[in-house]
Amino acid sequence: MSDIGKSVIKSVGGRKIVCSELSVAQVRQLLQQSQGADLVDEVLLPDVRLPDLPLFTGLTVEEIDQMLPSDLEEVVAGCKEANPTFFRMLALLGKQQLPA
Repeated sequence: MSDIGKSVIKSVGGRKIVCSELSVAQVRQLLQQSQGADLVDEVLLPDVRLPDLPLFTGLTVEEIDQMLPSDLEEVVAGCKEANPTFFRMLALLGKQQLPA
């Protein structure tokens, strides 16, 4: 069994950021984390919470805080490319939560 999944490298702000495919256990970890009270962390980006990015990328919270939203969008694009199944699952969950 492989411990190394798909990786996507994005050039953002003059540096290379590796966006990695998550394991099933890591996906469960993300989904089990409770939402925080920080509005920016929760809703700045539509498809991922800011506190989730270190698991996808290895970036620190401090590094993420210094990034521009447009740069973060590039990072998320790499995360989506490396984790299409995870983001499809999130989209399905979102559709199921919409009122009829």
